[in-house]
Amino acid sequence: MTRSPKQAVLAAAAALLCTTAPAAAAPTRAAQVDTRPNIVFIMTDDQTAQSMKVMRNLNLGIRRAGTTFSQAISTYPLCCPSRATYLTGQYSHNHGVIHNAGPFGGYVRLDNTNTLPVWLQQAGYRTIHVGRYLNGYGTQNPDVTEIPLGWSDWHSTVDPYTFNFTEWRMNDNGVISDEPGPDNPGEFQTDFLGRRAAELIDRAAPSPRPFFLSLTFPAPHSGSPRDPDDPVGLRTPSPAPRHRDVFSRTPLPRPPNFDEGNVYDKPQIVADRGRVRGETFAAVQENYQQELESLLSVDDAVGSLLAALSRSGELENTLIIYTSDNGFFHGEHRVRSEKILPYEPGLRVPLAMRGPGVPPNRRLPQMVGNIDLAPTILDAARATPGRVVDGRSLLELTRDPTLETGRELVIENGRGVNSVPMFRALRNNRFLYVQHGTTGETELYDLREDPYELRNLEDSDDYAPVRQLLARRLRSLKRCVGSRCNAGRPSVRLALRELEPARNKGRKPARRNQSCVARGLRLGLTGRERSRVERVQYLLGRRRLGASRQSPFSADVKRSRLPAGRELRIRARVVTRDGRVVTVDRPVRTCRR
Repeated sequence: MTRSPKQAVLAAAAALLCTTAPAAAAPTRAAQVDTRPNIVFIMTDDQTAQSMKVMRNLNLGIRRAGTTFSQAISTYPLCCPSRATYLTGQYSHNHGVIHNAGPFGGYVRLDNTNTLPVWLQQAGYRTIHVGRYLNGYGTQNPDVTEIPLGWSDWHSTVDPYTFNFTEWRMNDNGVISDEPGPDNPGEFQTDFLGRRAAELIDRAAPSPRPFFLSLTFPAPHSGSPRDPDDPVGLRTPSPAPRHRDVFSRTPLPRPPNFDEGNVYDKPQIVADRGRVRGETFAAVQENYQQELESLLSVDDAVGSLLAALSRSGELENTLIIYTSDNGFFHGEHRVRSEKILPYEPGLRVPLAMRGPGVPPNRRLPQMVGNIDLAPTILDAARATPGRVVDGRSLLELTRDPTLETGRELVIENGRGVNSVPMFRALRNNRFLYVQHGTTGETELYDLREDPYELRNLEDSDDYAPVRQLLARRLRSLKRCVGSRCNAGRPSVRLALRELEPARNKGRKPARRNQSCVARGLRLGLTGRERSRVERVQYLLGRRRLGASRQSPFSADVKRSRLPAGRELRIRARVVTRDGRVVTVDRPVRTCRR
């Protein structure tokens, strides 16, 4: 087996201990060896989940080698609040960044003395930042050489030059420079950031100390310079010259909600928008094509990082997370070019990761959020947060792929932003419920029956009970903190009773299970919210034991289906009528045959 430089250093140290220290001392010192993984976090800007399809290195090197989360949600789909959520593990109503600019947003709004890099540095990690930070870094801080607390290496773009992809400004560990420099004339910004990150991996990897690299690209966000084919009246990205027009013949996707024909049931912020036709359609399509082209240089950078990690021998001991701060609209619901709206195109983001303990080539359907990014990194690093975090570690799901937490996500937009008035929404596995603060309008969508959010069910009598439940839980969760953000979990329990031998025809009687189970089991549900359950599936590991759609949701399991003399975990996957999904477990010990 090939050893990484870090493993070689540790092996040499161990050998030295064996030859120079008493034998009894070696285990104690060996126990101090740091085996925690390196962590590489990659974030793009305004990338849709669907656009991952054009990124070969991402798909082969991270998604195929790891796990993709197909229902990843940005809880505040806007640059600065979403990035502050990544740095804190908190909803925006808790970290306080509710806008891109002052007085309620931007770099100075976040307490940068108590964030993820600070916690990782305290836990012994070398922390490296490359790319854009929070909006306003360079304009809100009087001293442009300022470096936020917690970063061992700092290589940040400086506003207002961040979104100029051919002429930008950098702060490299307190030294300000205009880029590209004379050593790399004409270098494109995304290539520069990818190269710098790979060089820093080469520098950090030989050390026995683990590193955390945060690489945050401005691409595929709109920016300058303007390209010859840029449309009038719509800002677009600026792809690297080598990728320009690669997707010029790729048609704009037109899902059922594209240029939505009937918007009479939509709120005013949507209903007042014009149709996406003619020159407007052409502009939206050009923007879409340039975004895909812009992502090709990001993908090249992903390839460079994977190569650097492989070259150093650290690839298999590195957790890599790839995501975006928010999604983006391309004509859906008549929205030409935007993100801060509570619908799927803006909420859904790419999310994939690979690394130690992450299963390869797996796709997990559970709903997760950007509030889960920091808890995941802290879990991998075995570090302690300095704040009460609202999210959960995604490693819970990679370790237990059928786990469902029953959690719902709050979607928010502060006091309103980008001409979109204030709203609050609740999103679960089936429903999206939205309350608009300025107009008092509400929306309800059944995403299972209507995934493109075409029919607002706010006035439907059939959905009135669901609407009332969601409204009540949104009131409770919209200011939640920490574990209270999981308060929507359905209150149900898994009941087990051992089957008695059948005396007469008909269903077997059952008794409560004894110290061990000698016969079959009757499974069922109890709990305060059993009346709200729609269906239940019973599992042993990933094997299905039974299912039921009718109260009391019981299912009989033959003894032959239960391994003998084992400690087992029976799981019920419970789906409620109001859209929540939760798994509840019970341990069982089977008797020896």
